[in-house]
Amino acid sequence: MEKREQRTNRKQAVVSERDIPWYDEDYRGPAMRNSRVKDYLSLTPQDIKAELEKSVVNQEEACRRVAVMMYQHLHGHRFVGMLAGPTGSGKSFIAESLKEIFPDVVYIRDVSNVTCDGWKGNKKVGTLFKGVHPPYSCSGRIYPVLFLDECDKMFSPKTSSGEENVSESVQYEFLSAIHGGEVEVAEAGNGRPTSRTDTSRMSFLFAGAFEKKAGEIAARESGASIGFGADHTKPASYDRELTMEDVHEAGCISELCGRIQRIIPLNRIDESGFRSMLDIRDRGPVYELEREFRLPIRISDARKDEIAHNAFATGLGIRGMKNSIRTYIDELTWEDCNAGKLDIM
Repeated sequence: MEKREQRTNRKQAVVSERDIPWYDEDYRGPAMRNSRVKDYLSLTPQDIKAELEKSVVNQEEACRRVAVMMYQHLHGHRFVGMLAGPTGSGKSFIAESLKEIFPDVVYIRDVSNVTCDGWKGNKKVGTLFKGVHPPYSCSGRIYPVLFLDECDKMFSPKTSSGEENVSESVQYEFLSAIHGGEVEVAEAGNGRPTSRTDTSRMSFLFAGAFEKKAGEIAARESGASIGFGADHTKPASYDRELTMEDVHEAGCISELCGRIQRIIPLNRIDESGFRSMLDIRDRGPVYELEREFRLPIRISDARKDEIAHNAFATGLGIRGMKNSIRTYIDELTWEDCNAGKLDIM
């Protein structure tokens, strides 16, 4: 009896392996597809944090907490978390660094313009899972992590002509995916589902700036501004860390708030922090632009100081620094489109 069961199990394993599409990673032999998994499982939370901090500066606590969540996910414990902090504080850098460390595990999606079924727009909840392939049960691969960037734009109330809060409708469509179930996946602009994805062992990491809410908190907590005993130190946005209650007030429905297990605040980065990012060679904004344009970029210390100062003063942060460098790239392209390098002196 036992031998018959063993033969049946072996036969089923062979059939399932043969039925896997040749272009899927699970088609590869067990040794090949398990080698990277073994590398991932050898990482400690400290290892993951150290990798994150190669490009993310002044966010030690956030990197530590993200590293712990990723470690837990790699070992079978799914999570639903949220990064909350000012524009330019490194939320997207954390996502990109995680993608660098775990290229076949982490998927980054911008959810700022997701629309619900029945409304105009090619980006629906189901399209966010396009290209995300949870592993077959026999493969031994790690389950995906979805990084959902710009979530505050999705939570922000949007009222239709019929007085319906469209934002809430989108969030309710997210609930089954976040809770863990099957999601119908469709091509962008195609109303008919093309497949179904099981999210029961996937993890999700939201990220948002919540700038309007942070400003409201600062204004509310500024206290008396005139008279005897007045506090003349005006609070700035993000002086107080954002809480889940703040996120709920910003438009996140209570059912979704209840499924977000951890909220991780990010610090406001000072000018010296932005300056140090420009010296990172193997990651960081300069490295990203070098890869994008396939162009070596060298920046003088004086120009680095200027770029970092502007990023801090304008509040545009990391994106502001990249935009400043892009301006120099545009000028170089106009003057010499065949230039082999860019010197910003």
